[in-house]
Amino acid sequence: MSSSSKLLGFEFTSLCVIAFLAIANGTAYYDLFGHLASLGIPAGLRGLVVGAYPLVAMALYLVASPFLTVQRAPRAMLAGIAILVVGGVSFLFVQSFWGLLVLRGACGAGGFLLGAGAMALLVTVIPPDRSGEAFGIYSVAILAAYGIVPAAMDGAVPRLVGVTTAYALAGLTLLPAVGLVLAIRRRGHSVTGGPGGERHRSSWEDLRTRLASPRLIVVLALGVAYFANWSSLYYLFKGFATERGLGNVGAFFSVLTAVMIGIRLLGGRLFDRFDKARLAAFSFGMIALGHLALATLPIGMAPLVGAFLGIGLGAGYPALNGLVFGFSAPRHRPQNANLMMFAVQLGSFLGPAVGGALVARAGYPGYFAGSVLLALASAGAAGVLYKK
Repeated sequence: MSSSSKLLGFEFTSLCVIAFLAIANGTAYYDLFGHLASLGIPAGLRGLVVGAYPLVAMALYLVASPFLTVQRAPRAMLAGIAILVVGGVSFLFVQSFWGLLVLRGACGAGGFLLGAGAMALLVTVIPPDRSGEAFGIYSVAILAAYGIVPAAMDGAVPRLVGVTTAYALAGLTLLPAVGLVLAIRRRGHSVTGGPGGERHRSSWEDLRTRLASPRLIVVLALGVAYFANWSSLYYLFKGFATERGLGNVGAFFSVLTAVMIGIRLLGGRLFDRFDKARLAAFSFGMIALGHLALATLPIGMAPLVGAFLGIGLGAGYPALNGLVFGFSAPRHRPQNANLMMFAVQLGSFLGPAVGGALVARAGYPGYFAGSVLLALASAGAAGVLYKK
């Protein structure tokens, strides 16, 4: 069997499709603030409703993912799909603040079950020498959802009864994933027999031991920093561009996302031929230079800077996940991969929160200065992981 077939087999390809459907479901709520405003939810409470999803998911990734074994993963994924489908349909009926807060929190739990279960299975089907390439391909499925769904929602909502109908349909689009999960479960011998598929029940003592590993802590911190840089830019760039007079804000993100996808698709095996710690340091260096360029160059050059940032952001995710995969013992890979997902959630939460506070206190120059310093510090921290 070729190495390509070992990577791009049924399980890996199915998990990429499931990841696309899961992220597509989440991004369908990108206009949730507007829906809450239409229901008369006070402006000060809307953020609590929107943030309930990532906060619940983040908490569960930390406290529950270590106990989500490979054997339990398919059941968890099916439960997650059920919660998200029911949750999407429930938006047709739930309109109160407390009801919506509970509903979003429940959907966050469903998103955790589906995402953590998929990650636990994913690391068991990745060949040890192709982790960088594998996570690059997997992340393309995620980026594709971010690129497709908002435009699809904008086109679909005017033709529907209302945005809640779109939320319900977004939930129903997860149903094909049920068939894929059941098929993976039927083929369970090919998953549980791979790296990381040993029958092993985690414990709090086991978790504490792994969190005592300096290398794991450094990589998790780098994951937080990477997604803090990326998520803050995602949410704050439009305000910056509008202030500077850039008319076509979408061009910046279109170029950035296209380069990220291109790097992860074309990089392929190159991600596994270079030391991943050096690749992570390079990624953060490029991110720092990109933020510096946005702060100092004419705003009309933003799409070009987007391409520059896309190189750094495109290389960073496969490098960091490949590092966790590479130094984790096979039986710990599912749990360590989901600890990285916790870092993703934490960084995605802290990025807009801290970045927004910097803008409020010191304007966009303060935000970009903070982003450059964070990226440079992260590039330096990656140095401690260099292979000797």
